[in-house]
Amino acid sequence: MDDIPVGLLFLALAVLICLSAFFSASETATMALNQYRLAHQADQKNRRAIILQRLIHEPDRLLGTILLGNNLVNNLAVSITTLLALKFYGEAGVAAATVLITIVILVVAEIPPKTMAAIYPERIAFFASTILTLLSKLFYPIVWVMSSVVKLIQLIPAFHDQGKSHSLDSNELRAAVQASEQHFTHDQYEMLLGILELGTQSVESVMVPRSEIQAIDLDDEISDIVEQILKSTHARLPVFDKSFGSIRGELEIRELLQRFKLENITKENLVSALKEPIYLPEDALLLEQIQRLQSNERNLGIVIDEYGEVVGLFSLFDLFAELAGVISGQFEGKIPGIVPQSDGSYLVIANMSVRDLNRLMKWNFPTEGPNTLNGLIIEQHEDIPQQGAVFEFNGHRVETIRVSGTSVDVARVYPEDQKSQDLESSTSNS
Repeated sequence: MDDIPVGLLFLALAVLICLSAFFSASETATMALNQYRLAHQADQKNRRAIILQRLIHEPDRLLGTILLGNNLVNNLAVSITTLLALKFYGEAGVAAATVLITIVILVVAEIPPKTMAAIYPERIAFFASTILTLLSKLFYPIVWVMSSVVKLIQLIPAFHDQGKSHSLDSNELRAAVQASEQHFTHDQYEMLLGILELGTQSVESVMVPRSEIQAIDLDDEISDIVEQILKSTHARLPVFDKSFGSIRGELEIRELLQRFKLENITKENLVSALKEPIYLPEDALLLEQIQRLQSNERNLGIVIDEYGEVVGLFSLFDLFAELAGVISGQFEGKIPGIVPQSDGSYLVIANMSVRDLNRLMKWNFPTEGPNTLNGLIIEQHEDIPQQGAVFEFNGHRVETIRVSGTSVDVARVYPEDQKSQDLESSTSNS
């Protein structure tokens, strides 16, 4: 060993430190990879992504290869540093050399490579993939023994929870979508968040209120019913007899027109084309009721309260249209039921859903309680208010503009920032 040239020892030491940096960076990069992006790239036949997927699917073998390689080069680096210390300083320099090489490995081969790998995991992992594959085959016997020992240790009860699924729950998915907001258009981002909310919302939160339901009354003349069918913007309509308390069924207009010629439609054959109504509890979780409708191959549900009274209508088509952004992101004076005013306020049809107002206008009305703005106003006033009455909901000032005998028809809404501007203006004027 004494005959080895000093220059060769220094060269070997430099190579070993570089290898140590490679293993450190590889470990961090492969563990920090976005698994879903990697799976997509593998589906696109990216060769290195496919190699990495194979490596990551055997984490014990991959980590065993990296840690074995890292420990080997680090120990060899310490040994060469010891030889150099003996050559120059004798036994007195060994301790100092051990401390020095430890610092060098930390500062050069551990912290910077791992930091870079955390920032650019994909680049470094792709670069390292082929080398790690070759080393995993070379080190296989030793790594197999190490993996076997690890698996024995995992049989201990304390380690049983290590096998839990790595899939994301709804909150983690929401966080992932929010963290990736810059990669989506505004409408796509809103739609994804809307889909994730399905699991927590109730049927009541997205139903069409009873007062807005378009339905066929069998008590009407058949000519009026046919005209209503022809003018309907919906593919399916509920059918009742005199009142919503007597729902007869769901009518699919296309199916009716396929079975009967328009001039031959009678109340009897209309009734024969009805499908049994499906009733949905208003407080039931939305996702469960969607699955229920799908299992029955239906698109329409009649929403009832705890007393069995009809309170609204739920349509899968309407839900899909809302999630797909048919009415979202289309403002600039084009949202039906909301008219911007020159003073910064908005005239709002008061039977609009509170959730729709919050989503479309980025307002902050309370969602716990009544479903519509009209309901919020009446609940706070505990009666039908007079025209010109003023209310406040979470910083939004609301003024009643038109009031009928039983409800508020139109209200003026001042956004939070508009209210602040009004207050500042009045203060400065005073």
